[in-house]
Amino acid sequence: MGKKPGVRSAASVYRRQCGRSMPRNAFLEVAPGVWASSPELVFAQMASRLTYGELLALGYELCGSYPIEGSGGDMVRRPLTTPERLLAFLEQLTDVRAIKLARSAAKQVRRKSASVMETELAIIALTPRRRGGLGLPDARLNEPRALGDRGRRIARQKYVVGDLCWWECGIVVEYDGRDAHSGSLAQARDSRRRDALLAEGVDVVTVTSAQFSNVYEFASLMGKVSEKTGKRFRGWLPGQIEKHTDLRWQVGKFHREQL
Repeated sequence: MGKKPGVRSAASVYRRQCGRSMPRNAFLEVAPGVWASSPELVFAQMASRLTYGELLALGYELCGSYPIEGSGGDMVRRPLTTPERLLAFLEQLTDVRAIKLARSAAKQVRRKSASVMETELAIIALTPRRRGGLGLPDARLNEPRALGDRGRRIARQKYVVGDLCWWECGIVVEYDGRDAHSGSLAQARDSRRRDALLAEGVDVVTVTSAQFSNVYEFASLMGKVSEKTGKRFRGWLPGQIEKHTDLRWQVGKFHREQL
């Protein structure tokens, strides 16, 4: 590719020239005369450079509401796109290998993840077994649930929000990381919240960072969750444990390097 006036190279910047026509919503004007790739185009472009697990992590981030750095977790950004918009955009692109991978990943992305660990929990639990996940039935992330009178009295609030939710099946998975609780007030609030859900017949499965890191312990926990939703959880078949550990490594690699 020949040089053009005003174009500069850098060690951390990759330049590409694209001769194909792009969908109308491929670029966003971020300032007068300055255009940037849309979130959907970024996802498509990165499909040629990322592994499947890394691409999933990117999709969850683009469709999630992560805390804004430096806000102490008090401020979150709005989702930049949705899984549906990712898929709709990808359908307009040439059917090359990288785009096929992007479409496959976009179909597994769930909206509304609120943190890196929620993303990792969801990816490992929900991604199909053939891709290295545990293949649990589809769940909603950070989905609110209105409480009944008894639950409201216990929780002292009208509704609760769960990390990984199968409300219709009466079960929710919560991630309890080392930094999840800021003090006694937060612990008391979370305790009331769990008690309120239990009082209304909802099982609350809490996953600690140590449990998540242990492949077999986490699989055992999620197996019980899967059976609660009505789907029998199968054990490890030949080759699946290797796919599972690869998926974990890919997702973790993305977060270590990009965040």
